[in-house]
Amino acid sequence: TNIEKLKEKLKNTTKLEGSAGNWHRDYGSSYILPVLSSINYDNNTVPTAFSDVPVIVVVKMNVLYLANFDSELMEYSIDVEMQLSWFDLRLANNYTKPIRIREKQILDLIWKPDPYFVNSKYSYFHAVSFPNFRMRIYPDGLVKYTMRVTSVCNCFMLFCLYPHDRQTCDLRISSIAYPSAFVHFVWHSDPISFQSDIALPELHVQHVWTDRCNVEGKLIRSSCLRLVFELERDGARFVVEKYIPSTLAMMFAWVAPYVPYNYEDVRIITPITVLLTLVQMGKGDKEIRTSYLTSMDVWFAAMKGFTVISLLESLVVLALIKRSRAMEKNMQRAITELERENFKLEKHKLTRLYHRLDSMCRFISPIVFVLFFVYYVLFVAQGDERGCVVK
Repeated sequence: TNIEKLKEKLKNTTKLEGSAGNWHRDYGSSYILPVLSSINYDNNTVPTAFSDVPVIVVVKMNVLYLANFDSELMEYSIDVEMQLSWFDLRLANNYTKPIRIREKQILDLIWKPDPYFVNSKYSYFHAVSFPNFRMRIYPDGLVKYTMRVTSVCNCFMLFCLYPHDRQTCDLRISSIAYPSAFVHFVWHSDPISFQSDIALPELHVQHVWTDRCNVEGKLIRSSCLRLVFELERDGARFVVEKYIPSTLAMMFAWVAPYVPYNYEDVRIITPITVLLTLVQMGKGDKEIRTSYLTSMDVWFAAMKGFTVISLLESLVVLALIKRSRAMEKNMQRAITELERENFKLEKHKLTRLYHRLDSMCRFISPIVFVLFFVYYVLFVAQGDERGCVVK
């Protein structure tokens, strides 16, 4: 029947996704005024032709700008052209060409969907040098409405793997007043396009996709769409600024076992200087402030640990050297040959012990560091994104 065909037409998104065509052939906005007056058009009434068929609104977005992913405020900025397409059979007319509307006064006379960004902190429309809205009404009642919106949106981030973290930010679109039984949002078959390549200073967009979502906490169950950005941090800067300098500083503490035994101050000052340097390097990155440990915190904790071990080894060696020198003095003050031999034997044991301790540190320290480095790369930097906060 004709009614069934009309229902199928209203449900069919293919027609809604049709090309806009050439704008220079359209009628001006004044042509819609006789249509509105002839039917006593009410712009507050949802254009549902049938009670069981909601107004299908097809959404397509052109991303003009995507940037300012702030790790501290957990937000990002996005500038989009959002095109909405729907049928309003009340606007069907006998004209042979579409009607183009740009004047805000006339746009306000026509019913429009009420999408809003659910996770937006604040948003605004553009009005320079002319309000950035346009509408096209086709003879069969098809309406295409485009607007430009800039929004600053929330994006919950976890930094367990920082600076090797991967973040997922989204933009959720829903109706603020109409339940899904009246207005139903669906994505266009080609939902997202980008004005140009997105070049972010630190985070790179790895993947973009769309899906549906649920809006919690609302009094009505409204339709919801979601645009998702999967981001990955570029770690090259951290390799140059953090990993390589901290590794070289820590390795400088390994010089202590090679220092001649009569340079006692050098053995102590070197690890302490390296430790203070590592503390300052760890404080140098103020971009991320968390109440939990990140991968970078684990790295610097390990570098400090290696340095402290080198310092402790130097202290032990110096203590053994001091005791060995005491044995030598005792040898000189010994009265009997037996006492002298006992002190000499004790001195020999102490000398062999701190020599062996230095030799072991020269060999074991690099091996332990290499093992830690492999563990860090394979498990710490590639671990669970939520592992540091999930109890």
